[in-house]
Amino acid sequence: MRESVKAFDQVAGFYDDWYSHPQGRQVFKAELTAVSLIPDSGLGLEVGAGTGVFAESLTEENRKIICLDPSGAMLAKAKERKIPAIMGVGEHIPITERAVGFAYMVTTLEFLENPVAALKQVRETMKKAAPLTIMFINADSAWGRLYRQIGVKGDPVFRYARLRSLREVHEILFEAGYVIQECVGTLTTGPEELDVGGELKEPGPETGVIVVKALPEK
Repeated sequence: MRESVKAFDQVAGFYDDWYSHPQGRQVFKAELTAVSLIPDSGLGLEVGAGTGVFAESLTEENRKIICLDPSGAMLAKAKERKIPAIMGVGEHIPITERAVGFAYMVTTLEFLENPVAALKQVRETMKKAAPLTIMFINADSAWGRLYRQIGVKGDPVFRYARLRSLREVHEILFEAGYVIQECVGTLTTGPEELDVGGELKEPGPETGVIVVKALPEK
């Protein structure tokens, strides 16, 4: 088992506690707004879904989501939320080809061992011309610096994270055969500020997370 998966198993019981914190609630709201670039309807796949906290909020009458994650402990939390859940990694997704209408990731790219291979695999699970949406921590932001410091200090999860800039994510998507369609940023205030800036704006050093929406090359 990957060491990072073991780490997520160990923190599954309290992983969502952050979202009950006043700042954490605002961060979740901002990130949820940004991830809402996903289609309004259809069957989607969340890669690295963890406890299913985003999938639960994004599931609607006409939009259903399947959670994929390698951590059994995290998936157990997703199942408690009544979200369909499958154990697996992004590089080897146990889903029929062309089965889903869209896919997305929320702070998952940081933990993929082979992101290009994973994004190619995701493309195979989606219908032709289906969108992939990725939210990642902006390495060039104050939030990126914070999580990098946390990792260096031995945080059980972020010690395994590799944070990337927007340019690096563009390069990964290009290599995996995608074309960027849309790109926005949020978390426009630093991690030391309790009141979180949740507006969507053009990505830059002041946006703590970035969301890109991409389509497979024809």
